[in-house]
Amino acid sequence: MTEFLHHFNCGHTTKCEYIKPENAKTQSFTLVYAHGFCSDPYGRKPEEIKKWCVERGQGFFRYEIAGHGSDAARFEETTINTYKEQIFEIVGEMVAGDVVTAGASLGGWLGLLAAVHFPQKVKGFLGLAAAPDFLKKYFEAYFRPEHREILERDGKITFPTHDFTYVITREMIASGNENLLLDKESIPYNGKVRLLQGMKDASLDWRTAPLIAQKLSGNDVKAVLLKDSNHRLGGDGDIAEIRRALEDFCL
Repeated sequence: MTEFLHHFNCGHTTKCEYIKPENAKTQSFTLVYAHGFCSDPYGRKPEEIKKWCVERGQGFFRYEIAGHGSDAARFEETTINTYKEQIFEIVGEMVAGDVVTAGASLGGWLGLLAAVHFPQKVKGFLGLAAAPDFLKKYFEAYFRPEHREILERDGKITFPTHDFTYVITREMIASGNENLLLDKESIPYNGKVRLLQGMKDASLDWRTAPLIAQKLSGNDVKAVLLKDSNHRLGGDGDIAEIRRALEDFCL
């Protein structure tokens, strides 16, 4: 087990943990976990995923997204491009061998971007309330003319949603628009994909998961809708579904 601080090419230094694969019971891979917006990689979901990986000898890599956790003071300096560059460095340079990306909310967007960018190395993707394009959706749904005026004038706005309060910068929104996936006719990724989505999610339209599934070019895609689950997917039933989905990557 290795925990360390890493200075990423994007200019941010955050905490990481890398457990290399060892005696995997089936094919070997490293699961790279990316957490959500204004969250961290240390909650119940990543702990259970880590436990599953260790039990089966699979590798496990988790990290603080730039501007989060120990790097939170620099949050307003970050954009989706910052986050994308970070996960591309992890998958492309830091982790040896095959990879399965797993991501919660924002992390799901990043994990899917990495899968598309590294289709030969990323053998699978697990989306946990994956939220590609979420900034565009929030902007269109919640930003009134007065919000847009503040954003244009100040370059940022503090904006509450149902579950969280975000500080969103003009650069953040612009970078989000540079990395849209769901506006495309097809998402060009043919690896194995498992998507879990709560239907009582107050932060993300539950129909996002079926839309991702529809857009993906591959055929080995499953979207599981959990009727009583919320955005966090942290209940006992949710964890059981996550473990079932992880087993699929070993088949």
